[in-house]
Amino acid sequence: MTLRSLGYLRHLALGLAVAAAALLALPAVAQPCFIFVHGKQTNTNTYTSYSAARNYWVSGSRDFIQTATRNYTASYYVVGYNGTRPYWESQSAGEVANEIVAATNGTADGGGHACAKTYAQGGTFWVIAHSMGGPVMDFILGNNDSSDPNYNYNGPYSTVASRISLAITLSGAHRGSEGADAVCFQSNPFCSFIAQFIQSCDDATYWLRSSDDVQVKTYSNAPARSVYLTGGYEAIFGASACLSGEDDGVVQYASIYACNGSATASYDNSNVCGNSSKQESSGFFNLDGAHENHDDIRNDSDRDTRRQIPDGIWTCSGSPCSPNTVVQSSMSSAQFVSILW
Repeated sequence: MTLRSLGYLRHLALGLAVAAAALLALPAVAQPCFIFVHGKQTNTNTYTSYSAARNYWVSGSRDFIQTATRNYTASYYVVGYNGTRPYWESQSAGEVANEIVAATNGTADGGGHACAKTYAQGGTFWVIAHSMGGPVMDFILGNNDSSDPNYNYNGPYSTVASRISLAITLSGAHRGSEGADAVCFQSNPFCSFIAQFIQSCDDATYWLRSSDDVQVKTYSNAPARSVYLTGGYEAIFGASACLSGEDDGVVQYASIYACNGSATASYDNSNVCGNSSKQESSGFFNLDGAHENHDDIRNDSDRDTRRQIPDGIWTCSGSPCSPNTVVQSSMSSAQFVSILW
């Protein structure tokens, strides 16, 4: 993974508080078009309504897409799929794959927004995926080749893999969620009881459990494009008591950072798995951790501390910062994405 240093002026403009910490950028590319893939839903609104899919990224006056694209300096496309279905189905992974191909062809999304350059014109495309959007992208990118277990299963996966440059996941449920375990009565009695007041064990939730038999790693190979990982460590009272280690109130670190071994292992910012200990032998890379909960991280509503994690992207005095170092005191994940390009 070749990285280049970003200039400090951009960071100063964002009011960065930790002067000793610098950021390394992702591989140098032309200005990307951002393709946004939302997470799990309890209804089909984001599939049937563009405004619902777009508002997924908004909280009041804060807007992840506006911030990440630097006030729309970069072009973007918003995907809407059926977030009530399992990550691998035609209305989820299949729909996402078809829409990504449409975006790279220059087709506008439901709000009339289109990528500035098509793939044929040399356009560059980054996917930003939240929550269940993580395993959706894992399934697509891990089934793009004829040697993969579910090659082009229900969509043009190989075309997606050939056209996008990378994916960034925000609290991605790569190894499922212990919260889903509780909802589906596969946790301790207290957690399962509390979970019933939150949602039901629908099909999407069933396929987001932490059991290997439903996890995307069982049904795909290593991703064909790099998947970069960041997530939240702002616990939610009550819910986080049912999750192992650091978590964002919905997904535990073992899943957010696509760790191998147990999906319920207890990790924190100091010891979460590094790049050589992922659910696949290659393709997953750590970025950092943010003091945001599962909702905050997708809507730019909480500009708080960020910390280095093992193999993370931040440097201190020219060398990688030590894990758990506070590298920023007031930066949302939307702002973080905005300085990666």
